[in-house]
Amino acid sequence: MPATTSLAQDVRAELGRVYTPPRQLLSSLVVNGIISFLFFLFSYYFGNYNDNLLPVAATTILLWTLADLSLTNQLMFDHRSAVAELKKRGTLKHLLLVKNLAIVVLTIPLTLIFGLIVIVIVGRRGEILYSLAMVLALVWGWLGISNALSALLPFRILDLKSFMGDRHIWLKYSILYGLPWVLLPVYAVVILLPFFLLGWTSTHAAHEHQIISFGLLLGTSLLLWWRGLLVAEKYTAHPDARLKKLLD
Repeated sequence: MPATTSLAQDVRAELGRVYTPPRQLLSSLVVNGIISFLFFLFSYYFGNYNDNLLPVAATTILLWTLADLSLTNQLMFDHRSAVAELKKRGTLKHLLLVKNLAIVVLTIPLTLIFGLIVIVIVGRRGEILYSLAMVLALVWGWLGISNALSALLPFRILDLKSFMGDRHIWLKYSILYGLPWVLLPVYAVVILLPFFLLGWTSTHAAHEHQIISFGLLLGTSLLLWWRGLLVAEKYTAHPDARLKKLLD
């Protein structure tokens, strides 16, 4: 008999697991966030960062932070809880929805922290709200890609010792680990390119252009997210789906 807990209760439970030892997802986000922020600092101080694009600094940092195996391999990162939740609910779509909402909740404070640090460094305060809006618009599309990858290319998480001890899997796992870092820039460029060309991502752009760009980005991103959920659900419905075998 399926459980009758609400979506909000499920999201709170998922957040609780994030903060419960060994806190692998939280650690991954923090480590990747630090790497992303250092990348931004390097670009900024060596003159490779366009000040007119500063409003998307927090967006860039956050999306790079989310380009992590824990998000593109969501169900295998915490294998036991994924199996338990699937037995409880019986639907992959609901499980991915819960995980996605938990990530969005975590995204807000992370974005604010990064945005405030950027403000301290470059001395510009007017961009933080626009940056937060951009993050909340763009993160859904990336989660959609993550949902599809979680179903299409799931893989067991290996510790460093296991990975180094088997040379036959080095190429395979290098591709699986590196794929998100290749796909993310492609996603960002494709979805943002029209607005970069129009100059609508800058705080110097007219307010109506900012509103239009935010609305279009959010709509496109949500559509991609929903499509990712449907792809994951449809693929795992196949009796020979690889994800089913890994979760057994």
